[in-house]
Amino acid sequence: MSDLETAFYIIAIVFMSLALVLTAVIAVAIVVIRKKITAIHDNIEDKLRSLTEIAHKGTVVMGAIKKVSGVVKR
Repeated sequence: MSDLETAFYIIAIVFMSLALVLTAVIAVAIVVIRKKITAIHDNIEDKLRSLTEIAHKGTVVMGAIKKVSGVVKR
């Protein structure tokens, strides 16, 4: 093998190694980003669930007020 062929083989091995490392880094980054997005999603769902419970309690209170006001008017 000539020196030029050896140089090209070395360059190819270096680039393939870098591509493999870059692929692994991208895969890890995707997993980390997905975990963070899932955590944010769960946090938002918890807050919406608590708001729904508060709204439901308000509806119950309004129903009780209407019943009481109906009884008081009579």
